[in-house]
Amino acid sequence: MSTSIDLKRLHHLVLLAEELNFSRAAERACLSQTAFSRSIQTLEAEFGMRLFDRATRSVQPTSVGRSVIERAKELLGRARDMAQEVDYLANADGGTLSFGASLFAVDTVLPGVLSQFKRDRPGLRVDVEVSQWAVLLQHLESESIEFFVAYPGPTTNDPRYEVNMLASRPASLYCRAEHPLVKASALEPRPDQVPDFPWALVQIDNLIETQLRQLFAVGGDRELPIRLRCDNQALLLESVMSSDAILFTWEAWLEKELAQGSIVDLGARLQPAIPTQARQLSVGIVQLAGRTLSPAARKLISLIMGREEAGI
Repeated sequence: MSTSIDLKRLHHLVLLAEELNFSRAAERACLSQTAFSRSIQTLEAEFGMRLFDRATRSVQPTSVGRSVIERAKELLGRARDMAQEVDYLANADGGTLSFGASLFAVDTVLPGVLSQFKRDRPGLRVDVEVSQWAVLLQHLESESIEFFVAYPGPTTNDPRYEVNMLASRPASLYCRAEHPLVKASALEPRPDQVPDFPWALVQIDNLIETQLRQLFAVGGDRELPIRLRCDNQALLLESVMSSDAILFTWEAWLEKELAQGSIVDLGARLQPAIPTQARQLSVGIVQLAGRTLSPAARKLISLIMGREEAGI
């Protein structure tokens, strides 16, 4: 017996079991009666047993034929289920999509995106891992996520990764409205005064730290005055509001406090002014180079890129 089973012939088997008539079964299969009979005969030859008893005017399954017919129905049902699941996957309407995002991306890139994506694909499960970019990079390399949206770090110049850069987002140094640098005098604060106060920030990489050292003339062996580094925005905000700490972060998550006047954009007040491009944070979509993303991942990335291009 052949180890391969032709599902089309199994379908013919089930049709004949339902009709008990070669002519009607052949018609349902859209075959000539001769071709349909040959299909049943081939199946019997492959199985090495008679599946139907034929008489002049009747067709009846043999005892073993009835068992084979039941198994054939099960296999055909599973094949239909698999075809439906594959169709769902191909159209991003089923299965699971796992990707990562930093707090930065959650605040600046993803608002409105996931709700639209899920609204269009209610059958799709989406698992979003929110973490700092270095952790997301590790999980990308282990392939527990398909891609991540975050500050791209060193991946932009690494051939192991494919990076789609998005528009940079405004960032700056922020402090409470009663901060000494804001109230000290009518003069604008100077960049060289900023390192005299403690800093708070979300996790950043060495490249950004190097840029900050250059901007604020922190040279030699002197360290940046970072006193609080964490991924909890509530803790960072509490620290800034209750002390003279200076917060380096992106603008989007402080919009409410800036509008209320409880938080001040210190970076915009410094004189001489810090270049605008230095008060921006990069964000990108990072995936492994040479790997095929799932249809769901491709559709979500396409949605993100499309909204970026439209300026939404």
